[in-house]
Amino acid sequence: MSEAKTVKKPSFAYALGTIIAVFAVIMVPALAWGSKIQPLFLLSYLVALPLCLRLGVPYKELQAGMVQSCSRAIVPIMILLINGGLVGTWIAAGTVPLIIDLGVKFLSPKFFLVAAFLMCVMCSLITGTSWGTCGTAGLALAGIGLGMGINPLLTAGAICSGAFFGDTISPLSDGPNLCAGVTGIDLFEGIKHQAKVTVPSGLICAVIYLIIGFTVGGGTVDYTSVNAISGAIESSYHLGIITIIPMIIVFAMLATKKPSIPSLLSGAVAGGVIACLVEGKSIAEIISYFWNGFSIDTGNAMANTLLNRGGITSMSGTAILFIFAFGLFGILNAAGIVDALVEPLTQRLRSKMSIIAATVVMSVLGNAIGASSNFAYVFAGNIMAPVYDRTNLHKVNLTRALAVGCTSMCTLLPWNMNAVVAAGYIGVTPVQLIPFTFFAFVTPIVLFVVTLLGFDTKYVGEEQKAEW
Repeated sequence: MSEAKTVKKPSFAYALGTIIAVFAVIMVPALAWGSKIQPLFLLSYLVALPLCLRLGVPYKELQAGMVQSCSRAIVPIMILLINGGLVGTWIAAGTVPLIIDLGVKFLSPKFFLVAAFLMCVMCSLITGTSWGTCGTAGLALAGIGLGMGINPLLTAGAICSGAFFGDTISPLSDGPNLCAGVTGIDLFEGIKHQAKVTVPSGLICAVIYLIIGFTVGGGTVDYTSVNAISGAIESSYHLGIITIIPMIIVFAMLATKKPSIPSLLSGAVAGGVIACLVEGKSIAEIISYFWNGFSIDTGNAMANTLLNRGGITSMSGTAILFIFAFGLFGILNAAGIVDALVEPLTQRLRSKMSIIAATVVMSVLGNAIGASSNFAYVFAGNIMAPVYDRTNLHKVNLTRALAVGCTSMCTLLPWNMNAVVAAGYIGVTPVQLIPFTFFAFVTPIVLFVVTLLGFDTKYVGEEQKAEW
């Protein structure tokens, strides 16, 4: 009888080489040829599995790790697919068309970018969802920006910056709640500390978008195009205040801490009811819009582009990416690759600046490996928490650094779920989005400046060094 194969603990060099090899399979074709990321993640298994099997880890354990990791993606996938269906029924009901119509009529091009940023900040703060913000208000704002002749990438950047600002400090968001659970810090205490970086960063971004708006927004409106879009929408719908009811329902349910899935489903159903009562759609048509997305010919090509979208099937590609990405991390984690990579990086940290910087790096690494901000919180939070305990650095500092690296900077990784979903909703690619999401660049700079000044750094077991 053959002896059981000994499982080897991977060295740092082996773990680093494995990560580089695996992600080279994904990133090289994506950047060089614009290849779809979904099949690349799946093909990367052919590199990850042999390298993990070489360590003596049985295939069954690797598969179990893959399944366990994928199970964590089920709820995000459900939310994603429901959001797709919600967009379909909201367009059918006139909810999104009404916002587009009002926006192209009343928003000034000079103030559009800063207004889009602030609107998405408020929407995300109230609802706690950057995905929902991008898929609803963001979707409408993207259409308004096109009608005004504004660069769609600038619009997308303003939308995403605002959405992730709110998502970073909203008590209704998954991120702060997950962060509180990982670190053991009170939710609102952590948000209060995060706000000292997030709010100044948001103000800086607002000023940037205001300056850009005055630079590129003056006199750029094609009023012929705007009027054509508005006329096409108004001739195709019975617009009125009643069409906003589905959005109010969703925002109210999320604001009162109802779970995301029933809140979004209720909004989707409400959209279907309004579409039946106001627009005269049949139940069969509503179900089709929920599944396949809305389809209409308004007689205007731009309006058609804005309105022919949504549906559960429109999100299937992103849902598949969730599964493949989480599965890959499960394989690497089961083989000990992730632990071997990060342990040596945390052993020599002593100064507060190095610890904060390492937390941000680990958060970004978690986003890169797991393609999920929620995973990044768990990944970086569990790795870095002992370092904060060892150095008596209060964990409110950990919550803030996690918020910056896990949520604020997530759009810098084009395969991250948040970047993929947000970009998909507003009609750009994740790679195109990177240079225009100013919030992702400003927040780490503000964090490091605040940490360097040290005026609010909080320690354990000493008199308050923080000036609250």
